[in-house]
Amino acid sequence: MLKLVITEIKSTVRTWDELVAVDGIKAVKGIVDEGTTMERKTPLTPHLDALYAHRSALQAVLTKLQKALNKLAMLVDQAEKVYFEAYRVQWPGLNEPLWVTWTLERFVDSIPPLLSMHDSHLTTLRNLSSTIASPQTSFDNAKLALERWRDLSIGGERWEGVREWEDIVGLEMGGVWGEEEEPEEEDMGRSGGGRKGKKGRR
Repeated sequence: MLKLVITEIKSTVRTWDELVAVDGIKAVKGIVDEGTTMERKTPLTPHLDALYAHRSALQAVLTKLQKALNKLAMLVDQAEKVYFEAYRVQWPGLNEPLWVTWTLERFVDSIPPLLSMHDSHLTTLRNLSSTIASPQTSFDNAKLALERWRDLSIGGERWEGVREWEDIVGLEMGGVWGEEEEPEEEDMGRSGGGRKGKKGRR
């Protein structure tokens, strides 16, 4: 179960990366470019239509990012349930490394920070979106916001934190995703009489 949760987290993170770096940049760049073009050329109607289309695309990106954030929150809950079920049935391997050195608890504890990173990231992107899409924003400020968006798509706290987590988890799972199995919930249920685990999480 934990392996499935981690796999889903990796998939959700990749989707987030693509939304920000591809669809998001395309939308915000389109808004900035059309705003510049409208100041220089006529007729305005085609450029207004394009501007509204880019704004709609940007809103769609933000909506998809919110859905991805909600999914991450659900995955955090699922990981917590795996741990507490293992503790409830006193699973014998609770305090033992699952693959290399990390215990089940250590894996589970590594996941919630990802949620806070993505929540903060989305808040920043929303603020940049508001700046870029506002008619009151000057071209220079809009371009600065666009550059900031680009920077966040390939770097920053969220990017570095996720890459570090992926690297460490990959090493702690022995570099494989399917050769060994961590306990499934039904296995935990059959091992209730085993060695007693810790009383609670740190």
